[in-house]
Amino acid sequence: MIKFTLDIIWSRNHVGLAPSELALAIERHVLDCGSIDNVGTAGILELHLGAINNIPNKCHLEIDTRDIDEERRNKVVDKIHQSAIKITKTRGVKFSHFRVINQDPLSLSNEAVMKAVETATKELNLTSKLMISRAYHDSLLMARLSPMGMIFIPWYKGYNHKPKEFATIEDMSNGVNVSALTLAKLSSQ
Repeated sequence: MIKFTLDIIWSRNHVGLAPSELALAIERHVLDCGSIDNVGTAGILELHLGAINNIPNKCHLEIDTRDIDEERRNKVVDKIHQSAIKITKTRGVKFSHFRVINQDPLSLSNEAVMKAVETATKELNLTSKLMISRAYHDSLLMARLSPMGMIFIPWYKGYNHKPKEFATIEDMSNGVNVSALTLAKLSSQ
């Protein structure tokens, strides 16, 4: 995660346009890296003075980039930083800081755990698919303490963290059964 703060003092330059342009640059850098495993977003943007009829003189933008390849992720972060420098110069504003506030190493699922999940799924006559999760789950930190794996269940249209997020009782029950059987298999190893 990256924090990017722009400040201008007593200028008629519109500081709100720079982070907007940077958000588009983030999209371009992510797409240009050539991997579907690289994602990036500008999820928080705060503009100050905060009135509809005032030109903002300060903004705060938080950016999140993720990838299963740390080197590729870091290259995208560097390109975003270079774009920030260029955009602020072009727009006549300056940023007070561009800093990486969190850059966790990748967290891979344990092979034995994932094999147990696969075996449990087959024994329960369920279909499954191996997936990469780019989300910031507790598993990222738990993998530092013990072997880790995750089980996802189907949910309505893939919606996640939205009001329309929904999973059927059957799918939730199947997820619990896969978890229980996986734990039983792992406890006997």
